[in-house]
Amino acid sequence: MNRIIATSGSVATQFDTIFSTVVTTCAEFCAGARQGRDIEERYHTLSRRSGPDLARLGMNRSDVARAALTGTRH
Repeated sequence: MNRIIATSGSVATQFDTIFSTVVTTCAEFCAGARQGRDIEERYHTLSRRSGPDLARLGMNRSDVARAALTGTRH
């Protein structure tokens, strides 16, 4: 197996920039997916509550989607 060693600083810098961009993009994707799962979990939890239970929280059925999305009144 041959090893190629980058001796030019600019090649190493370009690689670092590309690698950093890929890692950042993956991290942002994972954070977005986690946020989506959190919204889904909040919606599921709130949608299973009864009308009187939602009323105790100061909500009604039409507020469930907004509350799940914003994370408020939960």
